[in-house]
Amino acid sequence: MASSSSSSSTPLGPPVLEKLMGENYLLWKAQIIPAIRGAQLMGYLDGSKKAPAKTIEVEKADKTKEIVVNSAYTQWVAQDQTVLRYLLNSLSKEVLQHVLSKTTAFGVWTIETMFSSQSIAAYFSKMHALGDELAAAGKPLEDEELVSFIIAGLDADYNPLVSSIMTRTEPMSLSDLYAQIMCYDMRLEICLAPAMATNSNLWLM
Repeated sequence: MASSSSSSSTPLGPPVLEKLMGENYLLWKAQIIPAIRGAQLMGYLDGSKKAPAKTIEVEKADKTKEIVVNSAYTQWVAQDQTVLRYLLNSLSKEVLQHVLSKTTAFGVWTIETMFSSQSIAAYFSKMHALGDELAAAGKPLEDEELVSFIIAGLDADYNPLVSSIMTRTEPMSLSDLYAQIMCYDMRLEICLAPAMATNSNLWLM
């Protein structure tokens, strides 16, 4: 009975089939995002759903005031821990050891930037190999064509960068594209850092 109740109270569904390791980030992310987005819990993952105040002041019937636990905070913690548990269960032992100190879903999700960079490098290598294979088969691709294929394969997180590249009038080389994507990843990491610190402080209050 207990396990049935626990299962029905979890909005994220069954655990993912492919746990995150060093080389399968894109496949892992493709499983994680739809489940969390479908449960309308993305705010806990990307840090946009901030923790409410832990306590609030209420006025009693006799007009005196009292500090009580904020029910909105309690609900936030419950939802956040649901997402956190789902994430932790989706990590391999090798990856899990890097996030053992994280206490929120957003804290764990920040590891995504590290694997994103690794995946981009692997993605470029794979596309280069594909280009080499086509050249060997007598059907070489121009750099501009390969750049278009690479851009088309990027996920939605890179939409702002893709839009910027698409408005260029001059063609972009593969090396420039790689540099642009890596800089974009670094910028995302820098922008995420303050939000991560804020969430951590709220959690520890």
